[in-house]
This record gives sequence, structure tokens and C-alpha cells, in this order.
Amino acid sequence: MNPITRITLAYASVSLIGSGLLHADIKSPEIKLTSEEFHTRLQRDDTPLPAGGQLQMSYAGVVDKILPSVVTIFAYGEKAGTSMQGHGGMPDLDQVPPMFREYFEEWFRQQQEEGGGETPQRPNPRGRRGQQREVPDQDKKLEPNGIGSGFIVSADGYILTNNHVVGEADKIEVVVTINGSTKRHDAKVIGADPQTDVALIKISASGLPAATLADSSKIRVGDIVLALGAPMELSRSVTQGIVSALGRSGMGIIGRRDMQGYEDFIQTDASINPGNSGGPLVDAMGRVIGINTAIYSRSGMNAGIGFSIPINLALRIAEDLTDDGEVTRGFLGILPADIDSEIAKIYNLNDESGALVRKVTKNSPAAKAGLQVGDVILSVSGQKVENASKLPVIVSSYKPGSEISLEVLRDGKPFNVTAKLAKLTPEIIAGSEAVEEEKTPSGPDKGSASVGEILPGVTIQNLTPGTRERYEVPEDISGVIITQIDPNSRAAAMGVEEGDVITQVNRKSVRAVGEARQMAKDSGKTVLLKAWRKGETMLFMVGSN
Repeated sequence: MNPITRITLAYASVSLIGSGLLHADIKSPEIKLTSEEFHTRLQRDDTPLPAGGQLQMSYAGVVDKILPSVVTIFAYGEKAGTSMQGHGGMPDLDQVPPMFREYFEEWFRQQQEEGGGETPQRPNPRGRRGQQREVPDQDKKLEPNGIGSGFIVSADGYILTNNHVVGEADKIEVVVTINGSTKRHDAKVIGADPQTDVALIKISASGLPAATLADSSKIRVGDIVLALGAPMELSRSVTQGIVSALGRSGMGIIGRRDMQGYEDFIQTDASINPGNSGGPLVDAMGRVIGINTAIYSRSGMNAGIGFSIPINLALRIAEDLTDDGEVTRGFLGILPADIDSEIAKIYNLNDESGALVRKVTKNSPAAKAGLQVGDVILSVSGQKVENASKLPVIVSSYKPGSEISLEVLRDGKPFNVTAKLAKLTPEIIAGSEAVEEEKTPSGPDKGSASVGEILPGVTIQNLTPGTRERYEVPEDISGVIITQIDPNSRAAAMGVEEGDVITQVNRKSVRAVGEARQMAKDSGKTVLLKAWRKGETMLFMVGSN
């Protein structure tokens, strides 16, 4: 059996218990700056790196420049002093994503065994519905959640780090070392954004050594980089490598189940380990180009594949956090999909770049601009859309009310449209993620002979007065209706549901079960279904075998 590959946030966790809320002692809404005021406090150097030249034999000068700006962050959380007794110190891991629990359980067992204790059993301090059990205040104490990193971006104490380093903390301490002198500071959270995993914190100090920030859009694959931070709790550590790739996205590293994450990572082979989270990734001139965030590994430790948030993206978030601690994003109102070789063939596209529009939200900016299901978006205001994950990253960088120009391909013909973005609200996010109440499959209409399986696990039937009434399909909708679907099928995994009306197969209209099945049979590895669902139109790309 091959070992499990894990994507692990590069945060040296000591305990994973947290309140989930930022308490008053570290949340500081009274510190407010406009984005322009915040920007004036930053040190920027956007000149490109020199190409070519001789191999540099030492980066000591570069390290001397950036290292005083790098800080170690200790996050503390409340937990019951008695709730852990008898369990060997194993923390509650229910709040950790399932794919990470195995790693953390193994790590804690190793720590316990090294300390001579018994192998702990996992406690379950939760009620029946998952609420944390109430613990008397006198039994609560602050203990370390973990150790992360950060870097100073202004002389008056603003620090950039990851949301996952400070987002669950009740108390934050920052260790600053300058000229061999180390000092601890209490920190306040100015704001944090789970969707990009960026957080801005502040300490009360002046005359601090601020890092110089570069333009991350100018970095190239192959550029030399250094990663700094506190890996494995070893503060002020430096590793060296190169930029391995740019624009890594769609990996599910950040975000929550109820909230989409925006991923546009720099990939590097500079060693990144637990504790490096929030530390800077710098170029060969010591300028920050990213925030170290995650590891791609089979062991949970460095395997030569690490990910950093580009500093340009982090600064856009930080500037938005300075005034009210929140981020406002533009909302277009489409559901994009990647274009693979099969879809490119169906749409007669020259390559696989762009984003295919699977769904257009009613009354959204996209709908008002005239976008349709099946359109291919090639660029946004001059920025190339390389894949579906890139589109929301680009759109979210614009403020609500901004007008963006979209280069679109429809039926092989290019054209441009302008959309005025709305504000992405929690209600919109909740609506896009809402799960409808599960229906009991009613199965096909046995009275009709026009019934068949278009894909494995997907039964379709001709639209009849009976099926129209049962599924509330208007008379002006034509196609074949899905009357039964296997919940374990590939189609179900892609979001296809009972009651969907298939109007097109591989961009060709269908009106009967026989022709729909033949069209699907004649497809390659992917079948493209255009479907009507309760007044909305969407696309599904489903493997045929």
C-alpha cells in the first residue's frame, strides 16, 4: 500500500483546542487605518531580479537583511485543566479535518512516548450534538495551542502571518529578536481572513525593522528563494531552494466547508516544516515574495514541496483588514469548471486554458452582463484565466462596484462583455453551499417504455405529462428527465440530481431517451450534460466509464 499523501498546514501545533472566536484581549477593532495609510507604512521594492550572473556562494548578507523582521508567534487557548487528566495529554481533535487527524494523533503519541508516558487514548469532551462541554471557569487555563511565524511589515508593529496560526487563539505572544536582544510582546489581531489564510496582527512597539516587500507577480520559476521561520519550534531558521511552480490552486488547502478558499500558491522546494507557517518566503535580495503556509507530504514533514501565499495577494487582504477587520470581495455569480482535453474537443478549443461556465446565478452581475451556461471565459480585465480556480481569485481581488471586462468565447466566436461586480456576502456564500433536503428516489415511471440508463447509475425518462407534474417541469422545457440516480455514481459525485432535465448532450439538443443514450455512448471519456433544474441551467462533466 502506498503511504498517504497529506497536505498539512505548516503550523507547529501543541494543542488544537480553541474557542473559535477571537477574544476581546487580542481582538482590536479600535485600531483602524485606511488602506492608503497602511500602504504608506510599507517598504516596497518592485525592481526585477537580475538574470544570469555567477553563482552566489553565500546568502549571509541576505539573511542579515531579513532575519530581524522575522518573528516567532506563540498562540494560547483555553482548556480545562482536569479534562485532559487520565488521557495522557491527547487533545480534542474533533475540530481538525479528518485527513489531518491521523498525523496529529501519531505526533502526540510520539511526544508522549518520548516523555516516558503511556500511549494516550483520545478523549471525547463533547456532547451528543458536538457542542463543547461546559468547563467551570476555575478549571480553565491558557495553554499553548502551537507555534508559528510571522514578519514585521511596518516599524510601528504590524505583522503578517497565517490565519490558522492566530485564528483560534485566546492570547498571542510575539517574540522579536534584534541585535541579539529578545523581547516578548502581547499582540492584538487586527483582522483575519480564513478564505486566503492571511492574518494581520499588531504589537505595541516602535522603531522595528520592517521587511522589504517585492512584487510577487514578477517572480519566475527557477528564482532562488529562502524560507524563514520557526520550523519544529527552532526559531530564526533559514532554508534555501527555488521557485518550483506558480499559480498552484484547487488543492483544498484553505477555506472551510461553508466558505470557498482562494488559492494561488507559490510552490517551492525550500524546506518548510511545522512551525514555518506565517514566516516569509524571500527572493535572493531578501525581499518578501510570499507567506509560507502548507506542506505537501506523505509524512507531514518537508518533502520538497511547500506552498506560500503570494505577497501581492496577502497585501490586498491586509489593506482591507486595516479599517474594519473584514475583507470585502467582488461577486460575479457564476460556477466555473476546468477545461480538460475532452471538453476542449467538444468545444473545438485550441488548448485547455480558460474557465467553462457551468451555472449563472439569477439576477447576478454575470446574468445582467449576458453570460450564459456553456460560455468559456478566457480573461478578466486583461488577466488570463488559466483554469477554473484562477477565476474566483482574480474576481475577488476587485472591490464591489468595480467594472471588469470579460473576454468570452461562445460557439467558437470571441466577444467581450462588461460586468459590474456586486458584494460577496455571507448569505450568497451560504446560498451557494446550501444542501437541499434529500429526496427519496421515486424511480422511473413504469408506465412508460421510454426509460433507459444514459450513464452508469443514471436512469432517464422521456418528459410526459406525468413526469412534468411530478417534477414541476414547465411545458417550454424539452429534454429527458433523470428519475433515478445511484448516490455512489460518478454523476452524483459531480452534482447531478434526480429531477434534473437533460436538455443537451455534448452541446446537442435531446428530446428522447434513445438519442440521449446514443449521444452519450458516442462520447469519449467525458460526457457533457446541459441540465435544467428549477429554473436554473448548469453544466456537468461526467466520466463515461
